[in-house]
Amino acid sequence: MPDLAYEQLRDKEQMSGLFIINDRMTVRQAIDELLVLVNCSEQSEWKGVVLYLPL
Repeated sequence: MPDLAYEQLRDKEQMSGLFIINDRMTVRQAIDELLVLVNCSEQSEWKGVVLYLPL
């Protein structure tokens, strides 16, 4: 997925944000990270962004 997202960004295509969760994170950690993003930001802030979690 990240490769496709970067291709879309390179080609200046619109895309929603992409959150990439480290597979070594526990499910609880992943949920906590996503909750921080949901509660502390607006959906529009993530358009065209590739973000690796944990923060």
